[in-house]
Amino acid sequence: MKRPFIRRPKALAALAGLALAVGLTVIPAQASSTPHYEKPSSTGTIGNGAAPGGPVTREQIIARAKDWVKEAVPYSQKRWWKDEVTGGSYRQDCSGFVSMAWQLRDSHTTWSLPSVANRLTGFDQLEAGDALDYPDQHVVLFGGWTDKAKGDFFYYSESGGNLPAHKTSANIHDSEIAGHPRTAYIPLRYKKLTTTAPAPSPAKPTAPAEPAPAATAAPSAPATTPAKPKAKPKPSTTAAPSPKASTTAPAAPAPFATKPPAGTVPSPAITAARPDTTVLPPSAGCAPTVRISFWAWLFGF
Repeated sequence: MKRPFIRRPKALAALAGLALAVGLTVIPAQASSTPHYEKPSSTGTIGNGAAPGGPVTREQIIARAKDWVKEAVPYSQKRWWKDEVTGGSYRQDCSGFVSMAWQLRDSHTTWSLPSVANRLTGFDQLEAGDALDYPDQHVVLFGGWTDKAKGDFFYYSESGGNLPAHKTSANIHDSEIAGHPRTAYIPLRYKKLTTTAPAPSPAKPTAPAEPAPAATAAPSAPATTPAKPKAKPKPSTTAAPSPKASTTAPAAPAPFATKPPAGTVPSPAITAARPDTTVLPPSAGCAPTVRISFWAWLFGF
């Protein structure tokens, strides 16, 4: 007789908890990954604020690829990765990875990447930041030569399976690269590759702020108006007035000789020089003038 099956709740609960723990360990949650499509609106801190689709340097391309490798961004064709370093969002597959490194406006496919790049004439022209694209299947980002003479190089990529973004070594003469025929790849170089760091994109225009009132400057001293030159005086047609006669009394002439004694005959020169009509001007403090008759003087009376 078969023993009836008895359910044991404790055993079932333990098994359920173990399965949940294993599931969380195998599929870690990605805080920066989202299942919803978001068109890139930023190039992150590595992009120096440049707008997606703008110029980019080789150094920036490699730095962006290294960031996804450091963050171990998992492969997915249905999720997009976004962070502050590389901006985003970009699809987490091989072509999304190259689109992120080239900081494109959108996550391209292996078929559309050649539209934003120039095809190189040979593999020997590859340099850091270029790409090897197999339009039907896969694309990898060329990282640089380790020994160009021998054909040794390394690349960055997102691959299928449970392998996240990674760095891998290879040789350009190998029959396969990343599991695909070497001859199926075409070497590409991004059209907007530049040697100088791109300038940050201009900020969105905002409404002009009202101009602040200008600071009131101290009133400057009024400019001195130059004095008008005085008009030259017109020459007067009026005759200049004659100088006024001096009111100063003329100096008194030397006094005449006193009256000669009676019986003396005067000198003829004196007689001629002293007519009886001569009037002597008065002197200050002097005695009044005496009129002398010629005949009285001559005869003494």
